[in-house]
Amino acid sequence: MTSPESEPIAQVLSLYRVPQISHGSQDPKFSDHFRFPSFLRTVPSSSHQPSMLCQLLQHFNWTWVGVVSFGSDAAQMETVLKKELGQKGGCLALSKIIHDPYSRLEMSAAARDIGNSLASVFVCHCYNIHFQLLAGALQAQNVTGKTWILTTSLAVIPEMFTKEALQLLNGSLDLRIHSDKISGFDHFLTTLSPAAYPNSHLVKVLWQNLFDCVWPGLEKTDGKNTPRLCTGVEQVGASHLLLFNLENWAATYQAYLAARAFITAYHNMISCICDKGPFTQGRCATTKHFQPWQVHHYLKDINFTTSSDEIFFKNGEIPATFDIMNLQILSNGSYRAVKVGVLRSRPQLRKELLIHDNAIRWAGGLAQVPRSICSESCLPGYRKLPLQGKPHCCYSCLQCPHGQFASGTDSATCWECLPGQWPNEQQDRCIPTIVDFLSYTEALGVLLATCSSLFFLLSLSVLGIFLQHHNTPVVKANNRKLSYLLLTSLAICFLCPLMYLGHPSQLTCSFRQAAFGLVFAICLSATLAKTVTVVMAFGASKPGSCLQKWVGYKLPGTITLGCSLVQAAVCVCWITVCPPFPSQNPLDGGPLVTLECDKGSVEFFYTMLGYLGFLATISLGVAFPARRLPTAFNEAQHIAISMLVFTFVWVSFVPSYLSATGKYTVAVEIFAILASGAGLLACLFFPKCYIIILHPEKNNRDHLMGRQLPRKGGFAYAP
Repeated sequence: MTSPESEPIAQVLSLYRVPQISHGSQDPKFSDHFRFPSFLRTVPSSSHQPSMLCQLLQHFNWTWVGVVSFGSDAAQMETVLKKELGQKGGCLALSKIIHDPYSRLEMSAAARDIGNSLASVFVCHCYNIHFQLLAGALQAQNVTGKTWILTTSLAVIPEMFTKEALQLLNGSLDLRIHSDKISGFDHFLTTLSPAAYPNSHLVKVLWQNLFDCVWPGLEKTDGKNTPRLCTGVEQVGASHLLLFNLENWAATYQAYLAARAFITAYHNMISCICDKGPFTQGRCATTKHFQPWQVHHYLKDINFTTSSDEIFFKNGEIPATFDIMNLQILSNGSYRAVKVGVLRSRPQLRKELLIHDNAIRWAGGLAQVPRSICSESCLPGYRKLPLQGKPHCCYSCLQCPHGQFASGTDSATCWECLPGQWPNEQQDRCIPTIVDFLSYTEALGVLLATCSSLFFLLSLSVLGIFLQHHNTPVVKANNRKLSYLLLTSLAICFLCPLMYLGHPSQLTCSFRQAAFGLVFAICLSATLAKTVTVVMAFGASKPGSCLQKWVGYKLPGTITLGCSLVQAAVCVCWITVCPPFPSQNPLDGGPLVTLECDKGSVEFFYTMLGYLGFLATISLGVAFPARRLPTAFNEAQHIAISMLVFTFVWVSFVPSYLSATGKYTVAVEIFAILASGAGLLACLFFPKCYIIILHPEKNNRDHLMGRQLPRKGGFAYAP
């Protein structure tokens, strides 16, 4: 019986613990075992339907759906369905509760709202008569192209629907209470005879309806007068089985389960072993005089299997199972309902939804699943951006920020990759980062290493020339020991860039900046000492000059050593306090990661460079005024030019270094080292090598002091 009929009976029977099994009551109130302690049912509660419907909607990716409901439980159905749908990422496009289905105005408004809605899938929770009235309103407004999902309350019986109403349901899905074929039932019917059940009034009534006869003393239920009497020997054939409609086991299967449950409980009760029973002191129920509550004790614990299901009661009902039927209108106008799937609420099963998508025929005979979404799915690499004032399933798609990825569709957020990984170009997955550094094998590295080696050899060559002609006036002029120190320092300085090439390590990172800074400080200190020596030598030649006491071999050495020790102190503190170390620097936040040396302390780095600039500025400041001293070979001129070149190189270095990225910052620094070193080498020593090699006749004291006019092509006298 249905819920309205079952409720009053259940209330009375529960007082005496008389077990009652309903095969049609779906109202959730019967799950309250305080009110109905002895009530059981072989149909699932309607409270299972919202979650089952949401699983079905989620399977087809229907996230923008409408709901049309009738009856007293319409509001509850809408609330629960909205909650369940929201948990699975969907939302209601339209929720229409029709209070008076016989109101033309209300039905017309509902049909208009359904037609205007962008949702193409609608859930209908109503009875047959309600949908027929709604179908009429939809046809009147020419609303088509909607796919309907029907709950168990609507039983589609073709004879009760108009052709137009059935056409609206073409391609829709119908959720029905699970039913299955009862094994052996057709054989039972064909062998049925009144002789086997002489006291069964039901068999006699069935016989009269099957064979259009009448038993003596028994009236026909259809009220027709039939002169032929029933003999009881008539045979049930195949034509009679068609009347039973054995293709549709709805309701019959649930009634069969209820009857079998009682039989199983009774069998278990009479099979009780004395002194091992479930009741007080191990007693069993009396077979002929048992109490209803004793039957209920066995009934709630029954367990048996059918051809496809395991049947047991949990909280008064069997596990919820629903059949998914596809309603199809064939080309000849005939109607059929095809079972395309099953929904089960059994957590131990791996899949609660089993559905054959290929067996479904949608409206118009199409195989493609209808779409019912508010917004298109966001592709991998994009995330959902909620639209203000819209439901959560209406959104726009926003590309993931730089450095983040989203691997799935409809991602709510973007994620950062693990260390050592970076998003690919599409930002849909992470790929290993590519470690890059300035190596000896690439063209730029080979070029810089070659230049460094050539300048080193050139410095050694100049040093060799000076050693070979160490007694000549050009070499002896302005302290040849300082020249040897300066050439040796330049040679070592040209080797420093080799530490900048190749895979950075802790050792090379710690010493390459300090080594360059210290060696270059020695070069500039020696240059400063040379400049001061020239100035003081000419100043001391004036009668009565106080500079005479400072002229000698101690002053250049003191200047060189003192200035170099200051830089040495800065470098030692740098390496001790905050030494540089290898680090990975993402190039513009991309998959290419540059392996470089972190300076450890930017302050120490710029202090080291600033001190070099300070020495160069002092040298330039001293050498520039002395450029017009009266000698044919005035070394102060070359020192001034070399300091100008040095200053120009390192002033240009700072913006170039700051604007360069990746391994090219290392290349800029190497270029600055080579350019400034080459400037010192060329400006200070090439003029002397020119005289030593090409014009040895000028390599004498008189020429250097300007005591004879030079021949054409020689150095001009500067009075």
